[in-house]
Amino acid sequence: MKFGASARTAPFIAACLWAAALAAAAQPAPLAGLRLQDHRQQPLAVPALAGRPVLLHFVFAGCSSVCPLQLQELRQLHDTLPPAVRARIAILSVTVDPLSDTPAALAAFARRHDADRPGWHFVSGAPAEVHRLLDRLQAFEPGRHEPDAHRTALFLYAPDGRLLQRFRGSPVDRARLADELQRLARSPA
Repeated sequence: MKFGASARTAPFIAACLWAAALAAAAQPAPLAGLRLQDHRQQPLAVPALAGRPVLLHFVFAGCSSVCPLQLQELRQLHDTLPPAVRARIAILSVTVDPLSDTPAALAAFARRHDADRPGWHFVSGAPAEVHRLLDRLQAFEPGRHEPDAHRTALFLYAPDGRLLQRFRGSPVDRARLADELQRLARSPA
């Protein structure tokens, strides 16, 4: 028995390798290589986001102004989506205050705002990991790194991992975002 690919199996092996490389690259690029966890104390399985539309934004649990309003709008958006779309998308609410926003604090924040839902992850992690993501997406106003100086932008990633659109987050353009999410959820992975 010979080891190696025959003329018949070589295309199959090449296709498998290509598919694996594509799946690894399909996750939103800013999340690549980061170790984060969600409010359920589960590791954020970034490769599991491949092939799914992802909506990412920033919050902190100690916020009493902009973050709760944005969460209310996103919750209302979530409520208007058909169940099949909700099952297909992922929403990542990433903390800008990883020292205070433990998974337990984020879980309480999510429950308080009726946003502890399947497919919706309130994300934290070691400060260095979170700060890498915050820097990659320029989450703060220039020259400021206090939680209340974070931007309210919403980042929409296509199922192939490309940044599709950066939306202004205050107010949330719910109608347009709902249309985009429904269109993306119908697209092949």
